[in-house]
Parts: sequence; structure tokens; C-alpha cells
Amino acid sequence: MRTREINSFKTLLIDQRAEVINRLHAFRSETLAPVGERGDEGDRATSELDLSRAVRDQERANMLLPKIDRALHRISEGNYGLCEMCDEPIGIARLKARPVATLCIACKEEQEQQERIFA
Repeated sequence: MRTREINSFKTLLIDQRAEVINRLHAFRSETLAPVGERGDEGDRATSELDLSRAVRDQERANMLLPKIDRALHRISEGNYGLCEMCDEPIGIARLKARPVATLCIACKEEQEQQERIFA
């Protein structure tokens, strides 16, 4: 992978990391704010559903942050874009779709097949 492409992914990952951290801080601020009575039963149920969705989104963000940090570390070590299983290039299209990817498509498919078998 060329230096220009690596730098582009590094910038993308740094921006994505900042966005995730900002969302985490915003979520904490919003959920810690005192909430009074919120209308009738239907309004409260809707609010609880919205909060449940927000919590799920934050859990995903909490799982994404270490993956971003790991990808940035792989860039600094010079092995970003190489599959962790076969050491072949992951592919620009896959990295554009999922910049934190650590496996090429063939190895990822094999991993998913093994997960289905042993699940």
C-alpha cells in the first residue's frame, strides 16, 4: 500500500476515533441530565426505547474504539492492511468499507464459517 493511502486511512481513523469519543461524551452528558416526568405512559415507553437504542449504540462505540486504536497501532508498526492470518494484503476496497479490518475477505469468510460450525 502506498504512503498516500496509508496516510488517508490514518486520517480517517483519527477522525473516526474523535467522532466516537465525542458521541460517548455527549451520551454521558445527556443520560446524566436529570429527567422529570415525561408525559403519559406512552411517552415514557418511547423515551425508554430511545434510551435503550442509545445505550446499544454506545456499547457498539465502546467496542469500536479499541479496534480503531489497534488499527492506528498497526499503521505505526507498518503492518496495516495485511491480513493477520495469511499476511496477504486485505485490499483497499475492504479497508475503505471497514478501516479496522484485520482479515482479508477469504480469511474472514473462513472465520465466519468456523463460527457457524462451532456456534
